[in-house]
Amino acid sequence: MSQPLVSIITPSFQQAAWLETCMLSVLNQTYSNIEYIVIDGESTDGSKDIIERYAPKLKYWHSKKDAGQVNALNIGYQKAKGDFIAFLNADDVLEPWAVETIIRVHEVNPEFGVIYGKCKTIDQLGNLITEGQGEQIRFEGLVRKGMLPAMFQPACFFNKAYLRPDYFVNEKYQFAFDYELILHLANQKTILFVNRDLASYRVHEKSKTALNAFAATKEKLAIQQLYNPENWLKWKWLSFKNLLAKLTGKIH
Repeated sequence: MSQPLVSIITPSFQQAAWLETCMLSVLNQTYSNIEYIVIDGESTDGSKDIIERYAPKLKYWHSKKDAGQVNALNIGYQKAKGDFIAFLNADDVLEPWAVETIIRVHEVNPEFGVIYGKCKTIDQLGNLITEGQGEQIRFEGLVRKGMLPAMFQPACFFNKAYLRPDYFVNEKYQFAFDYELILHLANQKTILFVNRDLASYRVHEKSKTALNAFAATKEKLAIQQLYNPENWLKWKWLSFKNLLAKLTGKIH
C-alpha cells in the first residue's frame, strides 16, 4: 500500500470535555502517515493543557483568538501538506481504521474528489444513539435532500487535488460550510461511499448547530438555491417556512 500523507485538522473552542477523546482517535489511527493540526481559539476551559500534552505528536497547533470555527479550519488548511484533507470537530471521533480504509480505497479509485463512509451518532457521554448511517449519493441528490442521512461530515475525506487552493471552506458560511464544500466538489467530481463505519458524530445541547438551528437552516437553503437556482421558488418557500417556524417557536 502506498503511503500518501493525510492531513487532519481539528478546530476547537471550549471543548475540553471531548477534546482528548477526539485527539486520541486521530493519534491512534492504524495508518501512520498522518499530520495532525489542532487550531484552538484561545479556550479557557483547560483545552490548551490537553493539546500541550500531545504537542510532540502534532504537526502544528496553537491556542489563539480567531474568527471562529470556519476561520480556524482555513488557518489549519494553510498549514496542511497532505494529499488528503479531513477535519474532525473536537466533539467527534474517528474509528481507528478510518484513514487506512480511505487510503486503501483511494489506491484503486484515485479519481474521486471525496471518499466517505458510514457515521454513527453518539450522545455527550459517548453512548450510541444511531448505528452507522451513510449511502452513495450524487450531486443532484445532495442539492435536493441535503447531506443527512446519506453523508456525515466527520466521515468525509477530501482529495486535495480538487480543493480550492486559497481556502478550504467558505467563510461566508458559519454553519453549513461543510455542505457548500461538498456540493462544490460533487459538482465537478464524483464522490464515493465506503460501506464501513469511519466516524462518530456527537450530538449535545451545546453544539453549534443545536444552538443556532434557524441560522443553520437558513444557510443550508441559501446554498441549495446557489447550486440549484432553477428551483429558486422552492428554496424561497422553504426559507419562509423556516422563518415562520422561528417566529412561532416551533423550530428545533
